[in-house]
Amino acid sequence: MNKESGKLVDFINDPSEIKVAIVRARFNSVITEKMAINSEKRLKELGVQNIINHTVPGSFEIPFACNKLLDTDIDGIIAIGCLIKGETDHYKYIAENTVYGIQKVSLEKNKPIIFGVLTVNNIDQAEARIKSSTTYAENLVEMVCNY
Repeated sequence: MNKESGKLVDFINDPSEIKVAIVRARFNSVITEKMAINSEKRLKELGVQNIINHTVPGSFEIPFACNKLLDTDIDGIIAIGCLIKGETDHYKYIAENTVYGIQKVSLEKNKPIIFGVLTVNNIDQAEARIKSSTTYAENLVEMVCNY
């Protein structure tokens, strides 16, 4: 795959025929809302017509919601969250378990979950990474349509 900006692989299956979800953490919503909007806009540009949105309290709850959704007719998910490092180890435990939980659900359900959970040191780093959320949509469509 050519990962140059704006260059995508050909899709084997039609993106208009897939059903996807965006699961977004409300914690740090000033960041996650913008990421979800960017992802959904890009999904639509790629031809995806069936998109559902769900919110959960925080990133730690994302794997549970993904697990439930993938028991339905959802073909894949973009998981969106934002973890900003604080003064305690809390950030570390939430980040590690969120990563593990998302990967575990994806492999067990045999459906793609695109990891869009930012792990940053401060709000400026998070804001700088909002624009990368369009790639989550590109990656999801590729994974659902080609695998």
